[in-house]
Amino acid sequence: MTWQPGQPVVSASDEVDWKAWRKASKLEAQRWRRRQYPRIDYYPSEEALAVIETYTGNHAGGNFSSVIDRLILSAADDLPE
Repeated sequence: MTWQPGQPVVSASDEVDWKAWRKASKLEAQRWRRRQYPRIDYYPSEEALAVIETYTGNHAGGNFSSVIDRLILSAADDLPE
């Protein structure tokens, strides 16, 4: 490998090395992101979806993830120890 991160891509072999480095970097970043932020597939019931949709909208915190987080955290205050 002749190309190093931070150096300009000059030749065809540099471009091949850069693409390999970029792919490896993206895959590592994706692995880190998935470890830090686990994905949870969730299919709400009709009743739960109706509640979620009342809080969604075109405003900060109006996406499904934020609404579900708020509902879970507010319910967590009511859970018995």
